[in-house]
Amino acid sequence: MNALIAATFGPVQLQPGVTTRHVLCFLFAAGISIGMFTYLMSLTPYILKVNLSIPEEEHGRIIGNLQFLQEIVVILCIGWWGALSDQFGRRPIYITGFLLMTVAYSIYSFSTSLPQLFAFRIIFALAVAATTTNLAAIMADYPQDQSRGKFTGISFILNGLGAAAFFGGLSQLPSIYQGQGADEIWAGHYAYLTVAAIAFIGSLVMFGLKPGRPEEAAEKVPVLTLLKEGLKAGRNKRISIAYLAAFAARADMAIITLFFILWVVQAGGNAGLTPAEAQGKAGLYVAIYSVAALIWAPIFGIIADRIDRLSLTLIAFIFAAIGYGWLGISTDVLSVWSVTPALIVAGIGQSSAGLAITVLLAQECPSSIRGSVFGVQSFFGAVGILAISWGGGQLFDLIAPGAPFIAVAAANGAVFIWAMQQRLSEVKAIN
Repeated sequence: MNALIAATFGPVQLQPGVTTRHVLCFLFAAGISIGMFTYLMSLTPYILKVNLSIPEEEHGRIIGNLQFLQEIVVILCIGWWGALSDQFGRRPIYITGFLLMTVAYSIYSFSTSLPQLFAFRIIFALAVAATTTNLAAIMADYPQDQSRGKFTGISFILNGLGAAAFFGGLSQLPSIYQGQGADEIWAGHYAYLTVAAIAFIGSLVMFGLKPGRPEEAAEKVPVLTLLKEGLKAGRNKRISIAYLAAFAARADMAIITLFFILWVVQAGGNAGLTPAEAQGKAGLYVAIYSVAALIWAPIFGIIADRIDRLSLTLIAFIFAAIGYGWLGISTDVLSVWSVTPALIVAGIGQSSAGLAITVLLAQECPSSIRGSVFGVQSFFGAVGILAISWGGGQLFDLIAPGAPFIAVAAANGAVFIWAMQQRLSEVKAIN
């Protein structure tokens, strides 16, 4: 009976049956997940240059193609992961995801050829699909509706802290290991193995999540049926906006680790920095971006519980459009004073966009198929990363390093326009 009493976590009202232990274990996952999703990508330029000796003029397209493959795999399986989490519970799917992440990080840097690198990326893609779906679904499962903005804001604070730690600290690992006597290749191996150990710890912590299926899912439903329900939910215009807004929001998250780091690493090489030094500088820049997102998340979370959540989406995507457009026209990415303001606005935009569509979708979707709905949202997010991966790689190598950022800014602007039209339509209907 006590398990059904609604508890609180600070200012957050929790759903009946959710305990402080469940929340703390989830927040650990929130703290390491974004770093886990992106750290493997962020060190890929290092692997291409040091391990595989591939010319830099090919890096943009190779990195884009690697991410393209990853998102194809994510698209094919993320809906199934979401439906499975509705059917069997969040905990076993999260544990599986972190174990797959452990394997991927353990073997990725030992690739001796591009085909091996692509093959190992598939394992990583399976891990990303499993953990992404559960991250979003639990964020919606645990709080009561009036506290969703606050809880999502807390989660995003942990996202930002984790990302800042990964990029501000762990991006220095190759340099640190070289300082301890490792050569360039083994420095990369040790960096990835360190993160593999963190992923394994994550799989153990996930045993502390709330067991069982979501309370509202009274009976087990076939996976295919859950997937169809997730797609059918898109008839709600606000849910359809959240689905397609995920296209731009996930591209926002990916482009920094895909192409901004590559941009800085290449510029650093041209300026005479070693690969490890250039990687470290890029990591510090991403830490600035992550800290901006971190500081802004709780502020935006408070706003989220006080205004209409479609209006919240409008605010988020105009920030994102401005931030990524500003990065796209940057002329000197090695100058801290030049790029830091743009990174701050882009970080605020990325944090805002992710939070806005999460609380919008959580408010609008039926709780009994929440995993499926968030799985479909993640599907659209994967398509967004797919588009920026292939198209961004072409734009980076063939036009200019800033071109992919202009494209992402345009996508965020398009979401803003569409959401504005829907919001005006709703206001007109009320009046």
